[in-house]
Amino acid sequence: MSTTLESSQAGTLRTYGALPVPVLTPELMTLVRTGKVYSLAVMHTPGMLAPGPMQTYSLWPHMRHGDLSDLRPASAAAEVISMSTHVGTHIDALCHIGEHQSAAGEPDPTGTVRLYAGENASVTAHSVADVHGQAYLSIADMPPIITRAVLLDVARCKGVDVLPPAYMITRQDVQETLSAQGTEVRPGTAVLIRTGFYQHLAAGDPLYRDAIAGIGLDAAHYLFEQGMILAGADNMTVEAVPPLDHAVHRFLLTHHGVTHLENLYLEQLGRDQVYECLLIVTPLRLQGATGSWVHPIAIA
Repeated sequence: MSTTLESSQAGTLRTYGALPVPVLTPELMTLVRTGKVYSLAVMHTPGMLAPGPMQTYSLWPHMRHGDLSDLRPASAAAEVISMSTHVGTHIDALCHIGEHQSAAGEPDPTGTVRLYAGENASVTAHSVADVHGQAYLSIADMPPIITRAVLLDVARCKGVDVLPPAYMITRQDVQETLSAQGTEVRPGTAVLIRTGFYQHLAAGDPLYRDAIAGIGLDAAHYLFEQGMILAGADNMTVEAVPPLDHAVHRFLLTHHGVTHLENLYLEQLGRDQVYECLLIVTPLRLQGATGSWVHPIAIA
């Protein structure tokens, strides 16, 4: 991966952390068996649950039908939308999460915040941001994603619709789920974790924000060891919350360039027991932004 501060230009694609420049290979095409397309995005709705510091989704009509007389007999309407890039179904840029580190590179709450700059490399956060946002590895640099994906339906494996609040998925849980499904994570795989927590989002239940079931650090280590290049989940953080130290984010994003795809809709994939599929994700090229809203699709 390039570690220069040069930003990507329109039409150019570069590797981005663990994500390669996408190529639709014959091997990937073998994942398409029925051709059924699954939408993995939740609906953006006014006031939807969002992380505490983030601005939720709001919409204001800006131009109503009939307002522009010079267009007649045509008519047009438009609106203004306001929300954080980390609300609803979205993908994290690698500049989204940093880690306070000591001079020796160890986690230190009093240390300098550093960001991913390649394996065993980092850059200070303050040196790559200005009033225009993130100047290094912003979401504008992330390529489209076309890759093999595996669904880990941990809730189904445990015989429940929804995992308990704040449940931390372990390495053993992951291994048992893979075994029960007859699936494997191998190099180049995106992992989509179903906890059932979408049901809390749909109900507006604050559990979705405050007591999140997700993977723990040991499970993240295992999945990374198997070759995971993207971690996704039907929750707000991929990892379990509490705690709030973002240990999984720091391990995957800050240290290894493995990004997160959050607030996914995985209910239909789970019902149909689609445990392996072709995943397509296309981030918006938002210069300086730490994330992008996306509408991922899975093709079975």
